[in-house]
Amino acid sequence: MHQVKLTAMFIRPSIGILFILNLVFYSAKAQENSIKYDLLGDIINDYISSKYPDEQFIDYLYVGVQRQKLYYFNKGELKNIFIVSTATKGAGNNISSNQTPVGLHFIKEKIGKYEPIGTLFKNKKSTGNTVNINIENADFSKDEITSRILSLAGKEQGINKGKKNDTYSRGIYIHGTSDEANLGKAKSHGCIRMKNTDVINLFDLVNEGTLVVLIDN
Repeated sequence: MHQVKLTAMFIRPSIGILFILNLVFYSAKAQENSIKYDLLGDIINDYISSKYPDEQFIDYLYVGVQRQKLYYFNKGELKNIFIVSTATKGAGNNISSNQTPVGLHFIKEKIGKYEPIGTLFKNKKSTGNTVNINIENADFSKDEITSRILSLAGKEQGINKGKKNDTYSRGIYIHGTSDEANLGKAKSHGCIRMKNTDVINLFDLVNEGTLVVLIDN
């Protein structure tokens, strides 16, 4: 009986110490991540502001095409980083290139609010149907547009705006995909694919007119 009590006395402090150590560890990790976000956000802000000095970058999106990442900024601070999938053929602005466009853009249309997750869109309209989301098969080949659409338009005449290079005419979107298994890889036909829960979250954070910068980093 005494042995059981003594054992319990030693176990309880050990559990408490482990809890405190875990709390300290995760607090330190959170602080480290916050510092990394601040540093990365400052670097991107400085670069974008110097590249486009006439624009005000407060709430905006930055897409690193080769990194397969989308960075969300709110009030000038980096708030979130999303894994995406850009074009298999890389970056380029030619209207028939099937590449992801680069340069300064803005969100022209927000489409799909209140639609169920996995809703299939064709020609920017809901079909009323939902599709299965592939999360495992790397050989999945469907290019389905799902859940939400953020339609992009270029702001730079002759680069991503105009007859031969017009992003909006090309039908370039940030959108959900039924092929979540291949996010992080260059697999699209020009658009920026996102995880369905991520694009729904992002949709609610941005507005029509929000600036979007795509860089072939």
